[in-house]
Amino acid sequence: MNWKAFFGFIALVVLFVAGVGLLMFLRRPSAMTFFFTADTQGYLVPCGCKVIPAGGLARRATVLDALRKSNGGERVVPVEVTHGFADRGPGRALLNEEMGRFFAREGYLVGLGSYDLLLGIPALREAAPGVPLYLAGEKGLPGSKEFRLGGWGWGPIGDQGARLRVIFLAETAPGGVSIGDPLEAYRREVAEHPSERTIVVGQLSPKTLTELFKMQPPPLLVVAQWQTDVTSMPQAVGPSWVLFMGDRGRRSATARIQWTGKEFNVLPTIRYLGPEVASVPAVEREVAQVLDQVAAVNKAALAKLSHPAAPGRAYVGSAGCKTCHAEAHKTWSLSSHARATADLAIDHQQQNPACLQCHATALGEPGGYPQASVDLAGVGCEACHGPGEGHPGRAMEMQPAGPQACGACHTPRDSPLFDAAGYWKLIQHK
Repeated sequence: MNWKAFFGFIALVVLFVAGVGLLMFLRRPSAMTFFFTADTQGYLVPCGCKVIPAGGLARRATVLDALRKSNGGERVVPVEVTHGFADRGPGRALLNEEMGRFFAREGYLVGLGSYDLLLGIPALREAAPGVPLYLAGEKGLPGSKEFRLGGWGWGPIGDQGARLRVIFLAETAPGGVSIGDPLEAYRREVAEHPSERTIVVGQLSPKTLTELFKMQPPPLLVVAQWQTDVTSMPQAVGPSWVLFMGDRGRRSATARIQWTGKEFNVLPTIRYLGPEVASVPAVEREVAQVLDQVAAVNKAALAKLSHPAAPGRAYVGSAGCKTCHAEAHKTWSLSSHARATADLAIDHQQQNPACLQCHATALGEPGGYPQASVDLAGVGCEACHGPGEGHPGRAMEMQPAGPQACGACHTPRDSPLFDAAGYWKLIQHK
C-alpha cells in the first residue's frame, strides 16, 4: 500500500471537511424571529379588563419558551414595543424592578414611549439595569438596532448579507411626556444607519402609520401600540404588514423574517394570551411574591388617606340615598360605577390609591374613602353630588352631566373611547 498517498488523501478529506465546517461557521443565518409584547404597564398578572383575563408574565414566558424550542435553533429576539413599565401607584418601583428582571432574563430589547418617560430615564435604568432601552430622537438613547441575515464572513470579510434595522419610535400620547415628530426621527435613523429594509416598533397612532407607509421603501413591518387599537390578525399594507398590539400586555406577536438572497419574506402572527395559555410556575411564584410586597405598600399608602369628615359634611354612602331616590339608586346599582372598586380586585389593584382615585368615592377627602363606618366603595351618588349629611334639609350639589363632571376620570388616556353624551344615557337619572 502506498501509505504516502493514503495519508495524503486523508489529509485532503480532513482539509475539505474543515473548510466546509469553517464556511458553515462563517455563514450567517438567513432567518430569525421577533417576539413582540407591548403596553405591559407593570401588569405582572393577567389583566381582567372586564373580559377574559389575559396577559401576565407567566403566560408570556410559556409562549416564549415554546417558540424557542420549536423554531429549529433560529434566533429569537424578544421586543417590548412600548410602555412596559408602571408609571403610577405607590408600588410602581417594585413592579418595575420585576419587569426589569424579566426583561433581562429573557433578553428583551425595550422600546420606550410617552408614559415610560414620565418616570425619567434614570429611574428606568435603575429598574432595569443592563436592559437595552431604545427610543429614536431621545437624547442619550439609541434609536435602532441592526441585524444581518444571510451571507458569510468574519467582520468586513466575505458576503455581508442583508441589513435589517429595527427602529424604535414614539409620539406624544394623551397624558404622557411630549415627544418630537416620530417621522423626522425615522428619517434621521434611516439616513444615519443605512440598511436594506426596516422594521418599526413603538407607540404610534394610525395617522402616523399612514404617513410612515408613504416612505420609500416603506417599512417591512410596523408593530404599534396606541390606546386600545388592536388588529386581531396581521394586516397587509401593500407588500408590508401592520400589527396593533392592544393594551395592558394582553397579546403577543411574532414575525419570522427570512432573507432569500434577493428579498425579505415576513411571516407575522398575533395571539391573545388567554386562560388556554399555561403559566410557567417559577415565574408565577416570583410574581406572587412581588405582588404581596406591592399590596403592603398600597395598603400603607391608602391608610394615610383616611381623614375625618368636616363638621356637617360627612359622607353617608349610596345606601343612604335609596329610601328617597329608589329609581335613581336602582339605575346606579346596575351600572359599572357601583362595581368600580370591586372590579379592581381582578387586577390586584383594589388598594392602589392611583386607581381608587377614580374607582371609589371621594378618596382622601375629609370623610371620604376609606372609612370604616360607611361604605364608599364604587363611584357612588356622593362622588358627583357631594357629602350627604344634612340632606334632606340641605340641598345636594348638582353637577352638570358631561365632560365637566366626567372628564377628571374619563380621560383620553384611560377612557379613549369615552363619549360623555352616550355614556350619560347609561346612568341617566332624576
